[in-house]
Parts: sequence; C-alpha cells; structure tokens
Amino acid sequence: LIIIGGAQFRGSHTIVEKPYANKIKIPSLHFLGDNDFLKDGGEKLIESFVDPFIIRHPKGHTVPRLVDEENLKVMTRFLDKMEKEISEHSSTEAQEPADVDEKEMCI
Repeated sequence: LIIIGGAQFRGSHTIVEKPYANKIKIPSLHFLGDNDFLKDGGEKLIESFVDPFIIRHPKGHTVPRLVDEENLKVMTRFLDKMEKEISEHSSTEAQEPADVDEKEMCI
C-alpha cells in the first residue's frame, strides 16, 4: 500500500473508532509533507499501521520528487520488502493447488 498525502478519518468518535480499532498489518509506504494541511491526520494514520515506511518531504499536499538520498533509500527498502514478500507468496502458491480458473489472473 502506498499512501501519498493520506490522513486518518476525522469526525465522530463512533465513525473513527472502528476502522482503526486494530493496527493495519499490510506493508505500507507513506509520503507526508511538512507543509501538508493534512499532516496531523497523516501522522495519526501512520500510527495505525504495523511497521510503516515513511518518506517525509518539505512540500505540502503534493506528490514529491524523490531527490533526497535518504528518501530514495526508504523507497528502495520498501520495494525490496515487497519483492521479497511477493516472491515468498509466489513460491508458496506454486506448491498449493490453484483455486482459480487458468484463464483468470489474480493480483
């Protein structure tokens, strides 16, 4: 999951409570701007994930350019993790019988 300028829901406690009751256990990469008007909500959203990767940039609510060496390292580590997990999942799937029609592609 890659989130650019994302933020946790705001609103009544009842609405916000359910989606964030448990930590989200999927690999995630978050882009968060120092001058983003949603920065506080973005920080709260990051707290909702297990082991998130975070790229901070000096801009606002925008897609940043990855020119900073440290941010490129974070992106590379996230992509390496995803590649490893996909590879492990694919090798496990190859050992198990397929549960989909051969004409169907599941991503």
